[in-house]
Amino acid sequence: MTALIAVESGAGSQGALRRALDESPALQGADRGLVTAMVYGVLRHQRRLDGWLMGACARGLAGMEIPLLTALRLGAVQLAFLRRIPAFAAIDTTVEAGKAWLGPRQIGFLHGVLRALGRDAVGPASGGRSDLPEWIVRRIEAFALGLGLPEDAMVSAFAAEAPLHVHLVEPNRDALLVELAEAGIQLAPVGAVPGAYAVQAGDIFRSDAFARRQLIAQDGGSAAIAEWITDVRPRQVLDLAAGRGAKSLFLAAAGAEVTAVDVDPDKLAAAASLAERAGYPLNATVTADGRASGLPTACWDAVLLDAPCTGLGTLRRRPEIRHRRRAADILRLAGLQTELLAAAALHVRPGGVLVYATCSPLVEEGPVIVDALLAADQTLERWPGEAVWLQPWLDDRGDFHSHPLRHDTDAFYAVRLRRRPAP
Repeated sequence: MTALIAVESGAGSQGALRRALDESPALQGADRGLVTAMVYGVLRHQRRLDGWLMGACARGLAGMEIPLLTALRLGAVQLAFLRRIPAFAAIDTTVEAGKAWLGPRQIGFLHGVLRALGRDAVGPASGGRSDLPEWIVRRIEAFALGLGLPEDAMVSAFAAEAPLHVHLVEPNRDALLVELAEAGIQLAPVGAVPGAYAVQAGDIFRSDAFARRQLIAQDGGSAAIAEWITDVRPRQVLDLAAGRGAKSLFLAAAGAEVTAVDVDPDKLAAAASLAERAGYPLNATVTADGRASGLPTACWDAVLLDAPCTGLGTLRRRPEIRHRRRAADILRLAGLQTELLAAAALHVRPGGVLVYATCSPLVEEGPVIVDALLAADQTLERWPGEAVWLQPWLDDRGDFHSHPLRHDTDAFYAVRLRRRPAP
């Protein structure tokens, strides 16, 4: 319950779950897996669960206190989707967990509602579409149509659970693969992306390699974008919206001197800590808005802008996004992205590269913004490169697209631009 209540208060699901598990050291092995399944099950199927609960709550769910609603959802997800747990056990354990948050009358209400659900032979509505708001479904269908792919399959893929992908830090990848195999961890390549693998067996998070941060959990699409930047082996790199530093780490490991910028000092501290722990410290961190960082212009070999976006491409890994985002966010964020990209372009030296990326499949957050920049700045051009592994990920203009129907990755958009060398 702790993790889900934190998510309701605005926390990200991944961080909230990690903190909750860290605070419960008694949970090990299968129990940690079960807690994870319940948390993500509630977030992924919340719309269907709430519809089911509505039928058992005479006054509906509107205005219900968050701890009680959370407990109801936790019990409901076990009854509906975790059938290996007997109904009586799901009800009893949920009621017991709820006692830390709820008063006697609420506990009685919780017990009564869950018993009613346990007797319901119909269960919640079926189908992945009903787990997503209709406006998001329409946008995913438009994305699939633009790629010439089946719309229903794409919607179902966005609503499904994500596989675990990891990205191995160079230059020690061959040795790491041997080490992980000896530890019983089975990996499969993700679309020939250098260093990117899907975990098929074994607990990667208990490996020595993870403890040393010689690998991190990172979606294969995101890993591909990081590798696309390092492909040009830049010396001086500006990461203009670094966040927690996943891509900064791989740039530093490839030999670049990385200056990481972010408006959030806590995220920057996490980025610096990650790189330091892996043995590839960042050159500098700057707490600033990327639109006015105060850093030198026209002198960087590479500038990365992994821009703030709707995050709709990561619905599988961050299911809470479907409950938080509104269609109006698209226009607001597109304005921010436009301003950030214009600022990022000013930092690129002649002959240098600019990589713009979003974890969104929406054209408003990707190609539309890039095309506007190229129309305004004739010294920039698309420059995708010729790496063999990359070609299947590029469209006919050289823009990068990943999605769940390709290598089972999240949906990312990216473009690599070059400022034409001075004559």
